[in-house]
Amino acid sequence: MLNRVLSSTYGILATTVAGFGGLFADAFFGKSGFIVTLAVALLLLLIAFVKERKVQQLYANETIPIPVVVSVDDSTPIEIHFKALLTRIAEEDSRFEGLDKKLESYFNISEQMLTFKYDGEMYDRARLISFLQIIRYVLNDIQRRLDNKACFHLFFLRRPAVGVALGGMFRTDGIVVYQNNDYSNTLDKVAKIDSRKYKEKVSDFKHFKIMKKLKDKKERDLLVAVQISSHTISLEHPSLRKFKNVIALESVRNGTLPTDDESFKNDLWVEHAQEIYNIINQYKGEFDTITLVHSMPEAIGVILGMALENYWNINVYQFDRGEYRNVINLQEIKYYF
Repeated sequence: MLNRVLSSTYGILATTVAGFGGLFADAFFGKSGFIVTLAVALLLLLIAFVKERKVQQLYANETIPIPVVVSVDDSTPIEIHFKALLTRIAEEDSRFEGLDKKLESYFNISEQMLTFKYDGEMYDRARLISFLQIIRYVLNDIQRRLDNKACFHLFFLRRPAVGVALGGMFRTDGIVVYQNNDYSNTLDKVAKIDSRKYKEKVSDFKHFKIMKKLKDKKERDLLVAVQISSHTISLEHPSLRKFKNVIALESVRNGTLPTDDESFKNDLWVEHAQEIYNIINQYKGEFDTITLVHSMPEAIGVILGMALENYWNINVYQFDRGEYRNVINLQEIKYYF
């Protein structure tokens, strides 16, 4: 603790006053100047000690927010996203100002352990799965260091298909999910996952209009198309026309999902993922393979992935360069840590 006291702002100021200030005070004002300087240094040191003690008690007893940024196919430096997330967390609770420095000081958790940028080919399955496994390994290690008192604050961008795969690693872990808002240039907190609501059964679908076209159940493949965002899914696209059995979910809302406090409190984003999960869960026994094609925010993808996990034979497509392409099969992702 002494090292952290001395390296704090007040600690550095105290040693500076005691060292250089003491010499000048003694030289110009004699013994009385030296005593005053020493008293000021001790006062600064006491302030540093009290502040450090409060921080130590906070980080020893509270659930600690752990900022995690995962970036796939995004050109913005990941450090910028990380700083934005740190700022957002501190806005919610001022006790966590300078969170990155505290995490490194107390738990040896560096920024490099909390930021994951994937620059490889998104359709290189082995490499992508290895990337996801590394994230799971690091987050498990962080949980151990914090005695499972970590609450992960996850900001994922930019490919929802990978977000679905990423969400599967969290399962019931405490997690707060953020969404980048391009219109207002803000980072919005859209969901806090502290229960398994995203898996609970629903009988009345209030967020989606559902269209079913089940022409030939001898064909053991089902296409589930989820339409939330502005990109309109074309079911007549050559990549999708081959599917004989289709269930399309179209959001009843016009435009993007709201990210205000009311939508957060009412679990609006969680409920969207919950309804998608319920459709997939309802039909998974009737088909050998389910293919998910989507136009949805990244955060919905992450929450849906938490519900789906990696037990079912689900292919997740991503619209990319004019094509709907298969990014990953959730069953292929194995976590051994």
